[in-house]
Amino acid sequence: MLTKEDFKKLKKEAKHEIALIEQEVQNLQQKIDSPLHEKDKLRNDEEVKHLTRNRKERKYSSWTIELCTIIEDLLNHLYQQTYQKKFNSIQLMKNPAYRSLSNIEILQAELKSQHLSPKSGEENVEQEIAKVFQLRNKLIHSNFSYASVIRENHDAQQEFEFILDTVKKYRKYLKYNQPEN
Repeated sequence: MLTKEDFKKLKKEAKHEIALIEQEVQNLQQKIDSPLHEKDKLRNDEEVKHLTRNRKERKYSSWTIELCTIIEDLLNHLYQQTYQKKFNSIQLMKNPAYRSLSNIEILQAELKSQHLSPKSGEENVEQEIAKVFQLRNKLIHSNFSYASVIRENHDAQQEFEFILDTVKKYRKYLKYNQPEN
């Protein structure tokens, strides 16, 4: 059975993992401005900019996948401790209400039926995190191309900041509801 202390511990672990990614983002942004290929006299400025932009987008891609994995791991751990069994989406998809849902949506529904939910006023966070997971899936299925997930009027950095903010907000606003006896 999931206790409030277990819940807090799992959320704290996810918070630290997200903070590590934030630190990596800051480090990359500081390094991007430095000339990475100064010693390589065969490259002109345009080639260096292109290589730098591609590397940055690959990092955004890997961080997006990692952020989604952190949330999936958090929800999986919460599910396992709540139900005392592993999450099995195939079994749960036999329920007609779950057939068209993604794993993240099934996990949310299962945990919500017990004692986890977003804090009041933050119900839209579940929809936002579902969008992030759709972006992650699109990213994976489009050969890891970050350009494929960038929405209209956004750039790679803006899109990643949206993803990071959504994941942080989702983790922060998950609430443990005391089981009724």
